[in-house]
Amino acid sequence: MTQIQRALRRFFVVMFVFLCLLLVQYWPFIEASEASVFLFAALSSLADAAIFVAPVVVIGLLLERVFRPRAGPCPRWKAMLVYGPVWLLSLLVVLLLFIDLQLFKLYEYHINAFVWNLVTTPGGLAALGASEQTIHTLVALVVVAAVVLAVLLAALHRFAARAPAGPGRFAHRRAASLTALLLVTLFVTEGVYAFSAYTGKESYLQAASVLPFHLNTSATALLRRLGVAPAEKSNTLKLAKGKVSYPLQPITTTAKERYPNIIWLTAESFRWDLFNAEVTPNLWAFAQQSMSFKHHYSGGNRTRMGLFSMFYGLHAPYWYSFQEQRVRPVLIDLLIDKGYLFSLRTSQSFTYPELNDTVFADMPAGTLMQALSDGEPWRRDQQNVDNMLTELAGADGARPRFMFMFFEATHAPYTFPESAVIRPDYLHEVNYAKLDLLTNVDAIHQRYINAAHFVDAQVGRLLDYLQANHQLDNTVVLFTGDHGEEFMENGHWGHGHGNYFPEEQIRVPLVLHLPGYPAKSYEHVTSHLQIPLTLMDYMGVSTPAQAYTLAGDLFHSEDFLVLGNYNYMGIKNGDSKLVFPFTGSEFFRYDVYDRQDKRLPRDQRQPVIDANGAVLKRVIAESRRFVQ
Repeated sequence: MTQIQRALRRFFVVMFVFLCLLLVQYWPFIEASEASVFLFAALSSLADAAIFVAPVVVIGLLLERVFRPRAGPCPRWKAMLVYGPVWLLSLLVVLLLFIDLQLFKLYEYHINAFVWNLVTTPGGLAALGASEQTIHTLVALVVVAAVVLAVLLAALHRFAARAPAGPGRFAHRRAASLTALLLVTLFVTEGVYAFSAYTGKESYLQAASVLPFHLNTSATALLRRLGVAPAEKSNTLKLAKGKVSYPLQPITTTAKERYPNIIWLTAESFRWDLFNAEVTPNLWAFAQQSMSFKHHYSGGNRTRMGLFSMFYGLHAPYWYSFQEQRVRPVLIDLLIDKGYLFSLRTSQSFTYPELNDTVFADMPAGTLMQALSDGEPWRRDQQNVDNMLTELAGADGARPRFMFMFFEATHAPYTFPESAVIRPDYLHEVNYAKLDLLTNVDAIHQRYINAAHFVDAQVGRLLDYLQANHQLDNTVVLFTGDHGEEFMENGHWGHGHGNYFPEEQIRVPLVLHLPGYPAKSYEHVTSHLQIPLTLMDYMGVSTPAQAYTLAGDLFHSEDFLVLGNYNYMGIKNGDSKLVFPFTGSEFFRYDVYDRQDKRLPRDQRQPVIDANGAVLKRVIAESRRFVQ
């Protein structure tokens, strides 16, 4: 055995052990308490670590064989040609797993299609809101990892030179035995997974979903031939897939003598309890002369689903087909038909989330779509409001206007100027790379409140202008959040975690000023899905609502609420939330949460599922109404 072979084999063992230690850190997220489930997780971790290290092993041994000298010691340049690719590939594997672990700890999902979309879509990475200090920390971690791996390889190479040379038959046998053992472990764990997926053993499936990059092996045909009975709910459910047919009939209207201006204001992650006289004094005062909906909910806990629900009045699964086929909401089509001028502004991006492919797809010539991306988010918000005020001051009133603004200051890490501080005990720097949530969550929450106070001040500037210039009599003003934000009330920070839809992530304020409507505070439960019909009625639309929306208007309470994110739907019905996957990318199961947003044990879920049978059928049917 050559010196490089001996060094590489030791390096592979060190890498394998380190990856196993990283995988162990996922285990606290496993829900089941049965010993057999943790044994499955332990064996799966061993097999997964072997899979992760396998490319490093194959490349290393292949290069060693290619550059092995026929006689004498190996030249340094040849050793570098072997160690260099091994070092680089090992660094990539370690970084990939480390990043996935941090991502899972924060949001409980792995590097997946959503993350790839985030990285590759213009504006996606900016949406993370990582601070400059976070970037510096990540760079430092990469440098440290690179140096440690390089030093480790160099040390093992020197150590291998001191070991006696020989045929290494015993080492070969050990390597072959270890490889065979790991292959058997992989075969067993994937077999358990395939059997669990077919028979609906949720505890094993959930444990597997915690570990990253699981193979998700299927053996449906084999198990069927063996006569194994499948679980009743082992099917996949794919909703709202197909050719979009929307609206179901043409939109007809009763002409109005004069159409109002519309100012539509949406703030990122703006949850309901920010709406009070202290944090949002301008909105609070404006609500006294407008309509406010005290128990209002977004259509989801992601920006895509929140905006989609408020403009389309449709359930979350429709996003994918509507985006792919670039279908605008009928509300925007109506405004175009009525000759509205459009000015659309965001402090984030129109490409992430993809509003340029959905809500504002193929807008008419002359539409202003301004996305500010330079500087801190609060500065962008302020500049966008400056631009809105300039536009309003220069408007001639010949045509009605639709003005949209998306505030970004309330997105993590929650930014604001010192003049907006009403909570001085805030965390002054949010560094994602080394953030201790349990210690700092209260101080992070104070940042969020300060950012919301700043957003309210910017909204106040717009409201002051409208009132001073007597424009409220002919201007619809709407303010809401795309979704809410959680600060560890249910064990999470932020929004959009797996199959959770806690109140903090979905409940938002809604203030709506409709000229001619009296000021009133509504206590019944309402949803973003009810906004389109309310505005369409106000604009004189006579087409039946069933032709373009799945909800009624804001003045009536819905029987239940439908929620969604990228893979899951939730039904909030009374005191419970029933959650299930709709894309087919997750193993199918029903989860049930109580009024405190705590997941019910498996043996207590079925009565709730049975009680919601008719609601489930209705929601599934509604999620197929506008596709063929």
